[in-house]
Amino acid sequence: MIASVSIVRYPRSELRWAFGRMGLDRPDLARTPGLRFRRLVGTARGRSFAWRPDLLRWGLVGGWESEEALDAFLAESPVVERWREHAAEVWTVRMVPVKSAGKWGGSNPFPAQEPPPGEGPMAVITRATVRLRKTRAFYSAVPPIDLDLARTPGLVASVGFGESPLGHQGTLSVWSSEQAMRDFAYGTDAHREAIRRRTTEHWYAEELFARFRVVGSTGTLGGTDPLA
Repeated sequence: MIASVSIVRYPRSELRWAFGRMGLDRPDLARTPGLRFRRLVGTARGRSFAWRPDLLRWGLVGGWESEEALDAFLAESPVVERWREHAAEVWTVRMVPVKSAGKWGGSNPFPAQEPPPGEGPMAVITRATVRLRKTRAFYSAVPPIDLDLARTPGLVASVGFGESPLGHQGTLSVWSSEQAMRDFAYGTDAHREAIRRRTTEHWYAEELFARFRVVGSTGTLGGTDPLA
C-alpha cells in the first residue's frame, strides 16, 4: 500500500473550470484501478494551516493498493490528463505509511506498512471533523501553530486542506527528517498546547493522525519541487 497527495494549482483564467472539477472528477476517480481511498480537497493559502482558502489550488489525497497502480494513474488517467492541459503546476508526493491512528470517514485509510530502510524525509497527515461547538476554539489555536511552523528548522513543505469550508480540516507537512518532525510536534509550545486541548476539550468527532516515509515526488509546488 502507498499513499499520495497531489496539489494542483490553476491559472486565474481556469478558476471556474477548476472549481467544477471537484464534482466532475469523482466518477473517473471512482473507476480508477487500485485506488482504495480518495478525497478531493480544497487548500489553504501558502504554507499556512489557517483556513484562508486558495481557490486556485486543489488537491487529491489517495491511498493505493500498489505503487504500480499510482504509476498507472499518473501516466494514463483522464484526471491527470486534464491537470496537464489546464493546470499551471502539479506536485505529487508518494509516501509509505509507517504509523496511523484514528479514522477518516469511518475507517483508517493508511494502515501501517514496513518502513523503507534508512533515513529520509518524513510526512504527516492530520485530519479532523471538528465539533460545531468547538469550532471557535479549534480555529483560534491555528495562528500560534503557524508561527511555530514557520520557524521550525527542517520543514520542507506544508499545506492546510479541507473537504468543506468548515468542519472537515486537515494538514500535510513534509519534514527533512524524523527528528525535525518530532521537534515541531513535541518541542513547540503552541502545538503541545493544541494537543492537550483537543483531548481535554473534546474538539473532534473524528480524527486521524498518520506518519509516512516519503519515497518520491514529481512536479513542482510554488515553482520548485521541495524534495528535489
